[in-house]
Amino acid sequence: MPPLALLVPIGLPILGSLVAALLGRAGSGAARAAASVGLWSAAVAIVALWLPVRSTQELTLGQLGFGSGLDLRLDAMSLVFSLIVLVPAATLLSVQPRSWQESTVAALGVGAAVLAVEAGGVLLTAVAGCTAATLAVIQLDVEDVSAPRPSWALLLAAWLAVAWAGVVLQVQGGTAVYSAVPVSAMTLPVFALLGFAAIFSAGLFPWRGWASRLWARPSLRAAGMTVATLQPLGLYLLVRAYELGDGRYPNPNLNLLLAAWGVLVAFGAAARAQAATTRREYMAEVLPGLAGFALMSVAVGSALGLVAGLILTATVAVIAICLPLLPERAGPQPLLVAAAAAGLPPSLAFGGRLLGLGAAFEHGGAMGVIALAGVATWLLAAAAAARSVGLAAGPGRPAAETFPRVAAILGGLAVAAGPALGLAYYAGSTAASDVMSPPSGALGNGIASIVTVSTVIPVIALLGPLLVVGAIALAFARPVPSVGRSAARPPLFKLHGAILAARIAGEVRAMAVPSQYRSLFNPRALESAAAGGTPILWLASLVAIAFAVTR
Repeated sequence: MPPLALLVPIGLPILGSLVAALLGRAGSGAARAAASVGLWSAAVAIVALWLPVRSTQELTLGQLGFGSGLDLRLDAMSLVFSLIVLVPAATLLSVQPRSWQESTVAALGVGAAVLAVEAGGVLLTAVAGCTAATLAVIQLDVEDVSAPRPSWALLLAAWLAVAWAGVVLQVQGGTAVYSAVPVSAMTLPVFALLGFAAIFSAGLFPWRGWASRLWARPSLRAAGMTVATLQPLGLYLLVRAYELGDGRYPNPNLNLLLAAWGVLVAFGAAARAQAATTRREYMAEVLPGLAGFALMSVAVGSALGLVAGLILTATVAVIAICLPLLPERAGPQPLLVAAAAAGLPPSLAFGGRLLGLGAAFEHGGAMGVIALAGVATWLLAAAAAARSVGLAAGPGRPAAETFPRVAAILGGLAVAAGPALGLAYYAGSTAASDVMSPPSGALGNGIASIVTVSTVIPVIALLGPLLVVGAIALAFARPVPSVGRSAARPPLFKLHGAILAARIAGEVRAMAVPSQYRSLFNPRALESAAAGGTPILWLASLVAIAFAVTR
């Protein structure tokens, strides 16, 4: 393959968005079809680029300035994260009706996200990630300007932190290219910038952050696309940080801190989920909980934990497709998706959590204590999933946006994929070897078992019978009718401080600069201007700013 072929997975979504904009007058259906074809073609193209070579491919397109190159790179890790971004976005764009403006902006945002993943250096990742975040905010405002959305200023600050880290690496180490940065340049301040960016750009907070508030929107079209695009990019930064540090973080305490934060994120989501009063409120906490476990697994610091984090990130991508397509009534479809997300055996989430917690226990010490907290959080999340079956429906949304059969098929596949954990482990190990030493564990009998340092997991012998038992139980299960709030099962515990914290947060967000100073600094007006701008104009502006800064 010629090196210029690396531009194809980035150019196809952009081409699809341009065609969608041109076909806007012909109808929203034609525009949506053009954008979705662009995304599916990009997914096929990136697989086609990787399979014949199965090794790292690089492309240099010149200089960004100040010694920073415009480099692209496709390795196994880039392949995994590109598919994690492309497949959910392409699926949602294919099935959900949306205006041509939404289709155009969504395809542009996905193209920017793929560029961030394929970027060979930190600075290009920062520029592309900032573009993807800006387009996500624009997409949310195009759908409904008054509905909850993440703060554009907060997302901008996160990706500016990535750019700052890239500049420090360029100055101290002479380069910001992932594979060439000296280990000595990956210092604690640089990692702090990357960690801040990863947490804030992905919305990984123990409290109810933007990743949860998005699901309170009247329509979930843009919410699903935003989470599917932005959350993987945040975790991607932490994964590439291992490559910058030659397979480790600058200080082992950073691994403990991030792992503990991941468990806190998952526990906060589980605590809110078990106290939910409607199915919509429960849905809002599913993805943050899964992403918290993925963060904990990635932060363990071993290749086994990193593989578990990749498996859980892929599970997040599957559930991100299902949730926007689910109806809010009771039925087998929400049951399957809830089981897949909660880690019910033999689901893929079960295998990912099992490997992640096993990696933490193998590490020992304080990491083992964090793993115990992760086990307790897992049990709480399972209890919340069981309680969600009897919850009342949420506020409702247009029936044209829901595709329960698609959600049921994907949820069923996520549940049934547990026996294929050995295959997922093999793919994750291949990707993990790009950023750290290969895992000490290995595949046992083909893909039938996984051998780690402390144990042997017979994935087919263990999870295969569970899959059969689960299928029989589902076949004979009776549907549970939706009940009112007063008849729903009470939560395990109440969140007494949640109302007070929400009121304080609302008051803080409502603060405004005095009128006589608003002309000097008005972030809300800045966000409104950003959201109301033409996507092409803002893309050109970001490129111009990057060019001016690096020159």
